[in-house]
Amino acid sequence: MYNKVVRVDAIKISLKEVSSLLLKTGSLAQWQLTHANTQLTREHTFKTFEQTWGFLTQVSMRAHLLGHHPTITTSYNKVKIDLTTHDIISEADKQSSAISDIDIKFAKRIEKYLELYSSK
Repeated sequence: MYNKVVRVDAIKISLKEVSSLLLKTGSLAQWQLTHANTQLTREHTFKTFEQTWGFLTQVSMRAHLLGHHPTITTSYNKVKIDLTTHDIISEADKQSSAISDIDIKFAKRIEKYLELYSSK
């Protein structure tokens, strides 16, 4: 994982820890575990096309700064974001991705961006 400001290695988060964060942390309650528990997924519907792209611009700039790029699917006012870290091997099924501390931090940041649009 590469952070444009400082090189930071990703730390794998266990499934138990991720599940606990999703249940206990109100800000991540809308996120779901997908792809054999190696990915965090969030879907959101905005009021307008303009809000959708304003949000996506913020996410893309943050992704660039972090050097951590989500998979984003969008259609007019609907957005789906998938977060995973490809630099980590998942022991469960030997896949070359898992959820890391960087995914959790990015998910929390995305939630802050979403809060900006929920009040509009």
